[in-house]
Amino acid sequence: MPITIKRPVERKKLSETVEEELELMIRQGEIAEGDALPSERELMAAFGVGRPSIRDALSALARKGLVKISSGERTRVTRPSPEAIISELSGMSKDFLSQPNGLQYFDQLRSFFESSLVRHAAEFATPEQIQELEKAVELNGKAINNESQFKKTDIYFHRVIASIPGNPIFLAIHQALVDWVIDARPAKTNAQELNAKSHQDHVEILACIKNHDVEGADKKLTQHIQYVFDKYYAEK
Repeated sequence: MPITIKRPVERKKLSETVEEELELMIRQGEIAEGDALPSERELMAAFGVGRPSIRDALSALARKGLVKISSGERTRVTRPSPEAIISELSGMSKDFLSQPNGLQYFDQLRSFFESSLVRHAAEFATPEQIQELEKAVELNGKAINNESQFKKTDIYFHRVIASIPGNPIFLAIHQALVDWVIDARPAKTNAQELNAKSHQDHVEILACIKNHDVEGADKKLTQHIQYVFDKYYAEK
């Protein structure tokens, strides 16, 4: 029985074709990391397309972390960084956040992610890393009455914990969660009260890490994230 096709095959944009060809050349090593791509004029001639198609293709490759576009300089091939990989998800993630329960799902993701990080910190943190955590907690305490500064020091404390395993992908995920969840917190009239409680949680999490109390650190961190979620979102 013959198949009936009810809609035409969608044609690719010229920029998408250029993007695919350049990406293939980069991934196959025809253009090495650090090499400059041909000029826009040369690419236009090589692919038989206009300048807008070339620029759209290069912008798409830049979002993938495959090239770096610098004003006044030739575009160069780069290696995708963890930040570039994670940032590709940002648009979709922010759309998902606006859906019912989207924020709750991301907060659960944060809880699972940071639970593993704090357990690792409690078991493996070096004296130097613990000193950096102590500095973060101290700065956090001094900023309780300054909402914008408190948020920065709050993020810094959790970032130090994320840095302890030495995995750059963890830091990229942490930054993404900051962008997607923490920075989106609504303003609260009782911010100082919430800040004081969050700071005390940080003090207790730090104590567990210093004592190599893996289970205690995990439990306190989970309670801390749940408290923050309840106060900022569940009670809106």
